[in-house]
This record gives sequence, C-alpha cells and structure tokens, in this order.
Amino acid sequence: MSGREHVLHHISDDLHLIDLWEILLRRRLEIAVCFLVCIVIGVAYALLATPRYEVDVYLDKPFASDLAALNLGRSPATGLVPFEGAYLFGYFLSSLVSEHTLQRFFAEVYLPSLDEQVSSEPKHLLYEKMVRSIRISKPDPKGRGLFNLKVEADSGEKAVQRSAAFLSLAAAEATSKFVEDARNEIDLTVRNAERDLAELRLTVSRKREDRLVQLSEALQVAQAVGLTNPEITNARLPEQDGLRPWMDGSQLYARGSKSLRAELEVLKKRESDDPFIASLRDTEARLRQLKAVHFDPKSVRVFNTDGEIVVPTKPVAPKKLLVVVFASLLGLMFGVAFAFVVEFLTTARERAPRSRVASRASFTEAMAAE
Repeated sequence: MSGREHVLHHISDDLHLIDLWEILLRRRLEIAVCFLVCIVIGVAYALLATPRYEVDVYLDKPFASDLAALNLGRSPATGLVPFEGAYLFGYFLSSLVSEHTLQRFFAEVYLPSLDEQVSSEPKHLLYEKMVRSIRISKPDPKGRGLFNLKVEADSGEKAVQRSAAFLSLAAAEATSKFVEDARNEIDLTVRNAERDLAELRLTVSRKREDRLVQLSEALQVAQAVGLTNPEITNARLPEQDGLRPWMDGSQLYARGSKSLRAELEVLKKRESDDPFIASLRDTEARLRQLKAVHFDPKSVRVFNTDGEIVVPTKPVAPKKLLVVVFASLLGLMFGVAFAFVVEFLTTARERAPRSRVASRASFTEAMAAE
C-alpha cells in the first residue's frame, strides 16, 4: 500500500468513526432512556429482592478425648481394635451427603419453617430449592484442610437454625449406624469366643474318650499276658527303656494292669476337663472382658465444628453495588444497540421514497430513449 493510499484509508476510518459518533449524539435520548430504565430496574431489584444470608461451618473429625469412653475395653486382650477419629468421621460424612438425610431435613425442618404461601408451592420445586441452599465442599489442600458446610436462608437466625438442625440430623443418622455396627462387632466377637471355648472343651472331651479306649485295650493285653507292674531294667536309664512306648500308646500294656486300671478309674470319674485345657483360662478371660464392653450411645461424637456457628449480619445476596453496576453496563449496551437499530430503520424509511422516485425517472428516460 502506497503512502497516498494509506492516508486515504486512515481518512476513511476517521469518517466512519465520526459517523458513528454522530449517530450516538442524534440518538442520545433513546440511549438515556434505556440507561435509566435499566438503572431503575437494577436499583429496584437490589432494594426489593429478598436478602440471602449464609452460614459457614467447618467440620473436623472427633478428638482423641471424645473417643476415650468408646475405646474402653478395646485392646489386644479382647481382640477389638480401638476406634480412631477418622473412622467415626467417615460415618458422619456418609450421612451428611446421603439423600435420606436431605429428605428428613426437608420434611422435619425445611417445610415447617416456610410461610404458608411459600409452602403451597410444588414440593419438588421446594426440594430443589432446598438442595441448592445446602452446599458441602471437600477440604482444600491449600486451605484449612477441613470439610465446609454452607447453608443459605432469608435471615441469619434461620440460616443458623437450619445448619444446626442439618448437622444434628446427619450426626444422629451416623451415630445410629455406628452404634449398630459396633454392637454387631462385639456380639460377633463374643460368639466367636464362645465357639472357641466350646471347641476346646469338645476337643479335650474327645481326646479323653480316645484315651479311655486306648487304656481299656492296653488293660486287656496286660491282663492277658499277666503283667501287673511295669518291668524296668537297671541297665538303662528310665527314659531309654520300655517307658517310652507307653507315651504314644503303642505299648501301654507294658505299664501293667495295676497302673492302667488306676488311670481308667480316674478318667471315668473326671467331671470336667477344664483344668486340663491349656488355653481355656485365657479364652474365658477374653470372653469376660468382651461381655463387659459397653458404651453409652449418647457419648458418641462423630464430628467437631471448628469454632462456633455465628449468626451472619450481612447478606451474601443480592450484592447491591454489583447489581447497580451491572444494570448500568447493561443499560448502556442496550441503549447503544437500540440507537443503531432506530437509526437504521429511520434511514431505511427515508431512502425508500427517493429510490422509488429514482426508479421512475430511470424508467422514463429509458422509454424516451426508445
């Protein structure tokens, strides 16, 4: 592009901008009207819209001191693993985001707190509105690292009441589930210990019956060979002579009928095998400790709040200044667009008669030339 063409192009751009500016000046009344209308609507909304207050609650897991009563009796001696705060907090989080808790909150807290006029609206619309008013955020790794609950309402007191009620419902649901699971765990462990005891007693009883059979047969052999007392040689130590086979039952008869008959009578008169069960007393002690494990459900704490729930004094919506600024920008944009539309329509109407006159003149000249 040559220097002359560049200058002409620049002059043409300036002329276009001047034309646009002249259009805006001619239509300043329309622009002002649109601007003022939007400003009035924005101010009216900022002043008349129902304010929305928000409560922020940060949630943390139970402290170690909250678990002291729950962990009483939970030790290696009973086989029960002590509870940790994160474990109980998991129950609470599951209840916090469950649909069942939301439905209970809607029926027991949210609906009764509404005015009659509002509560007459369709239930599904009210439920969706309630769900939007409750927001749960996961911990921010760069922030406080805690779960966050936000509850909105049309007053600060109502927001505090609803947040407290929602947390109470979620905690009650979590506590009920936790207590049920904890008691089931204890009951199952007790039943397993009782089964271990029964199995130990049954095993020893069966072994005693087997011993009776072995002794009876050995007694018959000893009587058949006429062996009354055991024969022990002096040439070898006792553990090297015929005493060894007596232990495995292969040559019990070598003990002699007198010894065998005495043991048989003792075993037959034995009323209980408990003193001869090696691990019985340990299992009984474990069972006693398990049956003594109890806790009060009222002492269960599944979460803690980081700080107190404070009544908000300033609404989070509507943001009046932001609404007015947005209305001003929208009014200005709408006014400029409306001005160009009006200018275009006006110009089109003015050009229509002139074009018709020009068409007739051209047609007349064409006919005359023919």
